[in-house]
Amino acid sequence: MWGSDLVAQRPEFFQVVKSPFDGTEVVCVKALVPDYSIIHVQEADIYGNCRILGPNYQDALLARAAKKTIITTERIVGTYRMQEEPKLTTIPHMLVEAVVELPGGAGHGICWPEHPEVDWGTHKQYQKAVKANEVPQFAAKMLEGRL
Repeated sequence: MWGSDLVAQRPEFFQVVKSPFDGTEVVCVKALVPDYSIIHVQEADIYGNCRILGPNYQDALLARAAKKTIITTERIVGTYRMQEEPKLTTIPHMLVEAVVELPGGAGHGICWPEHPEVDWGTHKQYQKAVKANEVPQFAAKMLEGRL
């Protein structure tokens, strides 16, 4: 943050304060609380217990920050799978509003092990759609299987 003008431009999000530990100045960022998060996972049970197999990046934190979380999943598994190894549950059911079984739902991105690589051709089409402000049209084509 130091050296940028973000603190001055967005004071409702960024504040400079003294650290209670050593008195140095630090930049604090206001917590974001989205209304919804939509997260794609490899496995979920019908109650919303979820497993992210591989890196979960910020997904577990996002589920906790959002007011409501919708899960899309490669596959719905029996709850017994969650009970067998509960420490592998990345997102617990009490944070989840709804579960949707949606194989390939992370496409064109990665969802290991089923989709271990980015589909760069589709990703480039997505980037063009973003630049042209045509994301709804891109999404419609993708949902209809025309990409």
